[in-house]
Amino acid sequence: AGPRLQRAEGRTSGGMKFKCTLSSMGVTWLERFVPIFEKMGKELSVLFTPETLHLVQGAADSGGLELHADLLVKEAFDEYRIASNNADKIAVKLETATLYRVLRGLVGSEATHVEVKLIKRVIREGLSLPFLNFASTGLVDITQDVPLGGPLNKRELEDLEHIVQANVVNVPYWLNLDRQATEGAHQAAERFKAVGPRTELATTKAGSLHLATAKGGSVTLGTEYRGLPVLPVAEDQYETAQGGVDDDDDAAGASERLAEAVASGSAALVAVNTKQLWKGLQGVQTNPSNAMIGVASNRGHMELVFRYDRQTVNGPDAVGLFVRVPAEIDEDFDFD
Repeated sequence: AGPRLQRAEGRTSGGMKFKCTLSSMGVTWLERFVPIFEKMGKELSVLFTPETLHLVQGAADSGGLELHADLLVKEAFDEYRIASNNADKIAVKLETATLYRVLRGLVGSEATHVEVKLIKRVIREGLSLPFLNFASTGLVDITQDVPLGGPLNKRELEDLEHIVQANVVNVPYWLNLDRQATEGAHQAAERFKAVGPRTELATTKAGSLHLATAKGGSVTLGTEYRGLPVLPVAEDQYETAQGGVDDDDDAAGASERLAEAVASGSAALVAVNTKQLWKGLQGVQTNPSNAMIGVASNRGHMELVFRYDRQTVNGPDAVGLFVRVPAEIDEDFDFD
């Protein structure tokens, strides 16, 4: 007859409770984000807090990147009840593919009401395991379980919080790429993969993004974006943004502009793994309004922030996707 449900009201041991109702918008957001995490790695951590839902992958799960998608509770849920002995926060780990399969089922069944509960099921005598239970009504009423690792302990939860809180705190300025520029940068990284394992990336306060990869000690492929808005203080030299200009077409001009920026101290340079850069830029597949790119002041990493300003209900900060790409240790730049 199948495993017996224990504590169906959404309570697990230790005074932990979680029960919510996903909104149709919440299902849509999750169905957009989870495929990106599935491409990065097999496991995904989910951090529930009283105000925000975080989907998190650390470097060990994603192949070297740190990334997280943040959704305000009011953006994704119609009802939301959470309680725990750890400041009402709960963290779990699950298989990304299993969660994505459940989300596709919700979309396919045109679910109009989706209840999500943290439960335990008795698998056999003396063994109970945690699950995230999805009960939906729509064209077909469906109940689906996602097996969980956890709930995670306090130290593991704090490790997830550290990943979430580490973003957007050590970047002096950002370049703001529109959707077209972000797609172009992703396509450039795709081409770079066939040429070199390392990409040199530079941003300038004049609003330029330089990408180049080398093979055999010399630059063989590169692109430049000019006239990008600079945040928080714009110092643009160009009135309008110019799309990616291949170095084959304007090699001298791009190199000269970057050399001037470096000499004046208005450029930030970092070398990153080409494949990791390409993976990070896959965030464009979540249909963002724009993406911000910046280099940490210690040159230890570069960051991508995908924003959905015109798509959220509760303001521009209601939803975001954040990616940290680590720097290569040896930074022998070949731009010039």
